[in-house]
Amino acid sequence: MRIIAGSLKGRIIPNVFDIKNVSPSSDFLKGVLFNVIGDDINGAVFCDLYAGTGNVGFEAVSRGAAFCIFVETSPELISIIINLSKQFGIEDKVKIIKKDALKALGKEVLSEYKPDYIFIDPPYGKGFCETAINKIITEYDTEEKNGNEDKCRKYDNINIIVQHDKREILLPEYLPYRLINEKKHGKSFLSFYRAIK
Repeated sequence: MRIIAGSLKGRIIPNVFDIKNVSPSSDFLKGVLFNVIGDDINGAVFCDLYAGTGNVGFEAVSRGAAFCIFVETSPELISIIINLSKQFGIEDKVKIIKKDALKALGKEVLSEYKPDYIFIDPPYGKGFCETAINKIITEYDTEEKNGNEDKCRKYDNINIIVQHDKREILLPEYLPYRLINEKKHGKSFLSFYRAIK
């Protein structure tokens, strides 16, 4: 695997297919993902949930994201992300959160970093995709009910991107989010959600 475009183009991401429950996004899927985002990635805050080796998050930074939050639990994978951040000279653009993805989707990610994009790519076949989307919505609803909506980026300012198995069918709407784009490649789908305005 490699970074395919931007300031870090050509830099290598280690292959970790031997690690349980890790299946990194292919270069093709990364290309499709960032072609859809386009220039909107410039200056954005990107969250790579279920980060693995940080493959997608590093691509985001390379293409112009101002900052990336990596959420991962595996010490082995976190070590890879730390080492790559140093090799690439982008430690100041990276935050690593060692925590379960759903638990991190609260104060640490949504309230503190206010991401423009949240990329969700959990192990396939576990139902984590829909759970993560609903967790994001629940966290925002809680902040609004408590009168703290300023702590989180508003619904219409955040984009949710989900990479999932074609057998895991996601809904066209998770109010206030609506499916606005969908790309298919092999056994994988990329589903793009944005808040309804």
